[in-house]
Formats: sequence, C-alpha cells, structure tokens
Amino acid sequence: MLRRSSQALLTTVTRACGPRGTASVVSLTRLQCASFSTIYDLQTPYEDINRHRSDAELRISKVPIVELNSSVAVCDGGGGALGHPVEYIQLDTHKHNNPQTCKYCGVRYMMKEGYHGGH
Repeated sequence: MLRRSSQALLTTVTRACGPRGTASVVSLTRLQCASFSTIYDLQTPYEDINRHRSDAELRISKVPIVELNSSVAVCDGGGGALGHPVEYIQLDTHKHNNPQTCKYCGVRYMMKEGYHGGH
C-alpha cells in the first residue's frame, strides 16, 4: 500500500502525463522508458564511457622494482596511518628471479642477484 503522499504524487503525475488524465502506472512506466531511450539513442555519451576509468595500473607499472638483501619484504604502503595493513612477502619462492607483488599497493619486490636468503 502506498502512503498518502506517494498516492497524491502518483495521481498528479498521471494527470500531467496522461492523455486524458486517466493514465495507469503501466503507461507511466512505458513513458519513462521511452524518454530514457530517446535521451541516449542507443549510444553511450562520451562522458559515461570514460567516467570511471583510472590510470592506476599504468602508474604502478612505472614504479621501479625494489631490490632487497632479504628473503622477506615488509610492505605497509609507506604512509603510516594512510598506508595499508602490513604485508610480509616471501621473496625466495620457486620463481627466484621473478618479482613478487604487494596485493594492496602493487609495489613489486625482488631479491638482489647473488643473495640466497640465509642458505
């Protein structure tokens, strides 16, 4: 059941939009769908296409790989309270010369060449 204010609003809208003032909710919905489709004409405006795009991946890929003399990297985002939770990243995995990535900020860490991590 609609509230009285909603019912009054609905009757006002149906009187204004209806051809004879007796439009039903179904015809009102059709009118709304028609007006939406005529606004966009089956093409998305340029602003909607690029509104939520980010170049964060490109910026992170430009950050150089951090080389460490350790088998474990500790990453906290570098901002103290503005960073992210501390993450310990193991660098001496099966892929020895491949960088390991922080799952929060995307910074890549790698062991220096010739370092064997306490062997």
